[in-house]
Amino acid sequence: MVEQLPGKIGFRFSATHKKTFNLIKTIFKNKEFLIGLIIASFFTIISFIGDYLVPYNPNSINLNQAFLPPSLSHLFGTDYLGRDVFSRTMVGGTVSIEVGLVAGLLVVLIGGIIGVFSGYYGGAVDIFVQRIVDIILALPIIVFVLVLLTIINSSTLTIIIAVSFLSWPTLARIVRSETLSLKEKEFILAEKLAGASGLHIIFRHLIPNEISSFIVYSGLAISNAILVQAALAYLGFSGSTVSWGFDLYMAQQYIMGGYWWMMFFPGLAITLTALGFYLISEGLRKVMSG
Repeated sequence: MVEQLPGKIGFRFSATHKKTFNLIKTIFKNKEFLIGLIIASFFTIISFIGDYLVPYNPNSINLNQAFLPPSLSHLFGTDYLGRDVFSRTMVGGTVSIEVGLVAGLLVVLIGGIIGVFSGYYGGAVDIFVQRIVDIILALPIIVFVLVLLTIINSSTLTIIIAVSFLSWPTLARIVRSETLSLKEKEFILAEKLAGASGLHIIFRHLIPNEISSFIVYSGLAISNAILVQAALAYLGFSGSTVSWGFDLYMAQQYIMGGYWWMMFFPGLAITLTALGFYLISEGLRKVMSG
């Protein structure tokens, strides 16, 4: 019996890895996920290493070259201060993507864990959490964040905290619903009868069984956070003078003069980046639910 045990363990280990490999293979066969991953990875990498690749200093002012249209020397043209739009577009996503990634992670952690606790314990805990969720969901996110940034400051950290605070309730609702169903399963009831604590059941069984919802929603949370940050930057709360949203904000007054490139390229970068993370989320959702 003892001699056979390693063989059994080896079989289980191999089967688990085979299942994981097949899942990963299926995920990468999904066109939406693959396209989203390529787009999101491209803009993320470019934004964080763009400083080493840009042809011009993104903050270099040259009024003699202001409002130049796209050309071989300036692929995306120049802005009202003669700054190279291509260089600014390459590095302008750093703040947006940073906010998106960090806020997305916080949303998944906070919303996911609160949702599991709310669904599992029910009763007064669930009622209290759901009332908070209702209140936060009723708040207009942009208006609330603008008020907060006006009172405190418009730093990147403040934007991350504000976006995370207003975005976790949606995931909490989703996870709570799954937990209400999952906690009635036989293996959970068996754990309760065996005397397992609530924390043990939550972290050993519920969260691992709902991890797909966490992963799927993370892409959507990142996409939403990027759009919110860009919108805030467009309204003048960027936390940085080099960002896609800030460039849109500064270019809006010149669009009627025919200088379309000043808004077009930063706007395209925002749209494609948010779309990339959304497609990742959508692709994962289809694979997980299929």
